[in-house]
Amino acid sequence: MKKVLVKIKGIQGLDDDKAVIELSTEGTLRRFEDEYIITYSEDQTVEGSKIKTQLTVKDCGTVVLERRGDLNSRLIITEGERNNCLYAIPQGSLTLGIYGKEVKSNMTEHGGTVKMVYTIDVNLEPLSENTVEITVEER
Repeated sequence: MKKVLVKIKGIQGLDDDKAVIELSTEGTLRRFEDEYIITYSEDQTVEGSKIKTQLTVKDCGTVVLERRGDLNSRLIITEGERNNCLYAIPQGSLTLGIYGKEVKSNMTEHGGTVKMVYTIDVNLEPLSENTVEITVEER
């Protein structure tokens, strides 16, 4: 397990109503047989919240984004596929459809980048289109 700097840039929304989110935080990077696991805290994204994130980047082109804490979710993003995923907040939970438009990664044991472009829908009604670029650098 290596300590790394994780830089995240996300663009989310529909049509002309888009928001940009940027975050830099410390995390860890681990390599397993066919995947890389990046773990970091998102505590500073929402004041007072406690959220731990684990991003599993699989060699097969799938990314699993899991959040635990004040927000619980498990999003599976695979290029060209739609997956149903659970999203839970204190007020309740719902099932989201996640369609992977693009999943690209050049991760190595020293770091790299992951880019995901995906749509989120609720009951097949579009909720948002998201582009997330994550850069991982050794500390």
